[in-house]
Amino acid sequence: MTKPMESRVFPLRRKRTGIPQYSLAFALFISVWLAVSGVSLAENHRADPLVAKVNGREIRQSDVYQSIESLSLGDQIDARGDMEVYIEALINEEVLFQWVLGSGFAGEEPLRKQVKELVVRHLIEKFVRSRIKIDEEKIRSYYEKNPSLVRGEHVRVRSIFLRDKAQCKRMLKQIDSEKKFAELAKNHSLDRSTANQGGDSGLMMRAEGAERGYQLEFFKMKVGEMRIFDVPGGCLLVRSIFYTKPPLPAYGLIRGNLKQYLENREEVMLVENLMQMAGKGVAVKRYYRNSAASASSSGPPAASASKLPTSSSAAGRGSSPAQSRGRTTQ
Repeated sequence: MTKPMESRVFPLRRKRTGIPQYSLAFALFISVWLAVSGVSLAENHRADPLVAKVNGREIRQSDVYQSIESLSLGDQIDARGDMEVYIEALINEEVLFQWVLGSGFAGEEPLRKQVKELVVRHLIEKFVRSRIKIDEEKIRSYYEKNPSLVRGEHVRVRSIFLRDKAQCKRMLKQIDSEKKFAELAKNHSLDRSTANQGGDSGLMMRAEGAERGYQLEFFKMKVGEMRIFDVPGGCLLVRSIFYTKPPLPAYGLIRGNLKQYLENREEVMLVENLMQMAGKGVAVKRYYRNSAASASSSGPPAASASKLPTSSSAAGRGSSPAQSRGRTTQ
């Protein structure tokens, strides 16, 4: 007896339970019969005629047979025996999917979340992770060309941020000790984030992409040396108070960390490329930023490290190989 149509919306798309075990001989018989009858999958792929369109979205014969292949053997036989019903099931699925997409998942927030997570995982795998290629040559080359980053040099400075260079020069003449520098920084520096610590911003590690041009010069200063740097919005009077240069670790000891670091760096770059491509024509308004707090703070622009949104273990572009192997900047 034929089932009523309302119960056969997707009758052949459901996995059947309790399907009898077909013998190998019977399975081979079905395969030969399909080939002889001219409905082999390879043949249909070559011809691949159009079987339906849903709002311009094509459903071709190859799509039908690929879908059938995902079924159990018993369901495959049923599908091929009632092909029009199966094609209607695929059409109905596409209609429902387009309907939900067109509605913007209205009233279907849990479904939207699931679909979004699936799409993001797919795009990250396709455009990011599958394209990360770090071979031995790249690892060795980075090790040889970047000894300062690999070993993890540290520097610590005190700084006073003022509006013009003349002020910095006058203040420089007043400093005869670190104690005096800290006192002047606390009372006069416009960078209030470090002023209360006497201008001390803590340990700074050489980190690729993290330092600005003038900050690279900090690593060349001798302890106790003072210099003036032109920075956006004013000038910076800097005194070096600590510097360390650890020995370069053997390549074999650092190779694994370098590989992870280079993979993380490439991942960040690929994510940025993906977002540039995806973000074209997309309007984004951000309301989480505290503009009032940002406006009230003053001081030279701080270096910041990019964060990678795709992996909890991935380091940002502002990290370094030394940080990857567990050094601290506290």
